[in-house]
Amino acid sequence: MKKLLPLLILALILTIIPPGGSSANTAVIQLGSDVLFNQFHHVIQGKKVGLVTNQTGVNSQGISTIDMLRRDRTVTLTALYAPEQGLDGKTPAGQQTSTYFHPVYSIPVYSLYGSTPIPTKEMLSNIDVLVVDLQDIGSATSPYISTLTACMTAAKQFGKPLIVLDRPNPVGGTIVDGPLLEAPHRSFIEGAPLPLAHGMTIGELARFFNRSINADLTVIPMQGYTRQMLYQDTGLPWIPSSPETPDLAAVFGYMATGQGEGTGITPADNFTWIGGEGIDSDAYADLLNGALLPGVMFLPQDKETRGGVRLHIIDPYRFNPAKTGIYTLAYASQLNHDLVPKSGLTSSVSQHLAQGLSPQAIESTYADKLAAFREQRKAFLIYGDQPYEPAEPIRSKPASDAQPQQPPVSKPAQGQQAPANQPQAPVNQPQAPVSQPQAPSKKPVPPTEKPAAVTPAPAGAEQTGTQTPTTNPPAPSTAVPGTQPTESKPPQDKVAYLTFDDGPSPVTSQILDILKQHQVKATFFVVGKNVPGREAVLKRAIAEGHVVGGHTYSHDYRLIYKDIASFFADLEKGNQLIEKATGVKPTVFRYPGGSTNTVSKKYQNPNVYNNSHTVMQDIKAEAAKRGYVFIDWNISNGDASSNHYTPESALANVKSQVKHQREIVVLMHDASTKAATAQSLPAVIQYLKQQGYRFDVIRPDKPTVANVK
Repeated sequence: MKKLLPLLILALILTIIPPGGSSANTAVIQLGSDVLFNQFHHVIQGKKVGLVTNQTGVNSQGISTIDMLRRDRTVTLTALYAPEQGLDGKTPAGQQTSTYFHPVYSIPVYSLYGSTPIPTKEMLSNIDVLVVDLQDIGSATSPYISTLTACMTAAKQFGKPLIVLDRPNPVGGTIVDGPLLEAPHRSFIEGAPLPLAHGMTIGELARFFNRSINADLTVIPMQGYTRQMLYQDTGLPWIPSSPETPDLAAVFGYMATGQGEGTGITPADNFTWIGGEGIDSDAYADLLNGALLPGVMFLPQDKETRGGVRLHIIDPYRFNPAKTGIYTLAYASQLNHDLVPKSGLTSSVSQHLAQGLSPQAIESTYADKLAAFREQRKAFLIYGDQPYEPAEPIRSKPASDAQPQQPPVSKPAQGQQAPANQPQAPVNQPQAPVSQPQAPSKKPVPPTEKPAAVTPAPAGAEQTGTQTPTTNPPAPSTAVPGTQPTESKPPQDKVAYLTFDDGPSPVTSQILDILKQHQVKATFFVVGKNVPGREAVLKRAIAEGHVVGGHTYSHDYRLIYKDIASFFADLEKGNQLIEKATGVKPTVFRYPGGSTNTVSKKYQNPNVYNNSHTVMQDIKAEAAKRGYVFIDWNISNGDASSNHYTPESALANVKSQVKHQREIVVLMHDASTKAATAQSLPAVIQYLKQQGYRFDVIRPDKPTVANVK
């Protein structure tokens, strides 16, 4: 027994630690798989489940959906279905995978690639419901879209309900662009052609396809997700969907460089390079950079006998992979016309390339079809600009089984009421019944913090990407970010002040783009010596409703903390440059190092100051006399300590410090070395919204936040 005891202890530890490693979680959303077990477990309870998945099918804690189902004693996992590249995603693309009996799970694993891409009656004979949990890459050429529609078709044919667990579109939901891929280049995908970048999640795609397939479809939506999110904003780690997409750089580069596969224009280095024989790399880079494509630069680089360019994505929020892909192909074809045959891509685009059309001319050929698709897809979108709060599963019953219903209504926040008289959905659209939300099953505990409740726009109605708050007036958690508080604000109003030190720099422009996208206002504490040459950045900040404050001219502790005169001379020099650039005199400032810093003692004049009488004491006393208002902070993303931090660590730092404060001032930096801060910002904004914070700028008449460090 003593010999067995260590093994028993090890077994106990392994049951406590979730698969995939630590339970530390920086996710700001809940995936469809999380919502299924936390909120809508009743849709699978008591059923025999078949699961379509692979290595990407894990929840926000890193636990696979396979394991979640196997641990669930109220359901029976009876079959697995693997897409191209197999259950573990390690089979090379295009290589056949076979059906086998799993040696550990003791259930069949059916291959949905090769000779049986569509599940057969026998493959579905031992299940009550088919569940799909796959992470797509946002491209119409993804094999997972083919797998999805194949499963929907089989589910309809053999009378099996199908549940899709929703996941993010990694390249975001706002860019809809590129040629519409036509049969046979879209394999067995049903319905109207999709543009290369469709801007939809896999759940939204299922709803879109179901208008013609008419399966018994249920989508389990994500919680906290918004249309503007890139995968980086979710706080989730990227799990490679295939060996060719090991990271997000490959995912973003796929549509920009992978459209030439099968031609003489080929990608390399996981879709971060594109080129071919007979291409002059410098000329290729000049053409592409001269096109001023948003968010990307092209660096000339030869690979053995091939010439080409390496993509350098400088702004993933503006980067348009589908548009970039047309330009990379068209310019390569112009430099070496023999590289592009008359097959591959859509037949029409191939013909245009063969004709030597410019990329602009090629874009014009599909512009009308693209505009029609953008309108058509609106009725099937789930997410808008505000964090989505699921109220019930999104059902699409076959037309013969159910009357047309209204779209699902998001769960109202506590103390709110859902709006009456929801617009009626069109008769021909698959919709979910409006009913009282089901009580959460007594399964794993749901997330402790939930974003503000919002209601999707009715299917068939014109959507602008904005979701409608469920009450009027809105609760604090649904207030429009960046707006000023009203006289009637609730007593528990929670305010977040985002602040950025040490700019302006190129990173400042990225931050301004993100703030504009999320409709959030912030305060920038500017270092004066960085202003010359970047006056336009400060003018833009002021014009867009942000506040610009002073942060001294030099930010050199040796100079500013020598004595009172040195400090105020340096501060005023910086403020004058700000006023000259913007026409607005700064009314607030921040001490380099904060008002309680001790580093100033190292540089204070020893003939005047000592440990009991410090320079900071005198500076703060003089500042009060002069009417200066300074601002410290009580939350930091940690970017001041190193230039080697990550967006994930910045978000984690913020999340670890936000408790239940009514007012928070978040310290971040926008110096040129702080790109990771810009990358983390959407997730920070999203998280703070979920915690019920609205956003505001700092003003000199708000002394309550002047010294919160």
